[in-house]
Amino acid sequence: MTLSEMFKRLGAPLVNTRWSWGAIRASDGAVFLRVWQDRVMKHEGKRYVLVARIKDRDKAPEKLGQQERLEHIERIREGAACYMVMCLVEDKDAIPRKIKSFNKEDVFVGGEVIELDSIIYIELADRVPVSAVREKQNA
Repeated sequence: MTLSEMFKRLGAPLVNTRWSWGAIRASDGAVFLRVWQDRVMKHEGKRYVLVARIKDRDKAPEKLGQQERLEHIERIREGAACYMVMCLVEDKDAIPRKIKSFNKEDVFVGGEVIELDSIIYIELADRVPVSAVREKQNA
């Protein structure tokens, strides 16, 4: 299964398979984000994952993936449910990054959104099977 197929399976197909970093499920407005395992950190006893760098905000108009990501974060801040697909990077120093593999069985439930040192993080509040998230779209 490819990452694009995974997003379709979740009911949130990517707008563009080349530059989209996430998608919104039309049935309920839930936001699904692709995130990197090596960008998880602990803060005040909770685990968070980096989802955007504020300094890149000015580049958003020319970087469609970044622009889309900032829109997704805004929806999450406004109360949309958030789920994250955890990806492993092939080479953490490569630009652009390439996905080595991703978790096909579980997604992470997003919690609190915080900003630290011009970086936006989302809390990894829980981990649930993909089947549980897929069922919600049919509820």
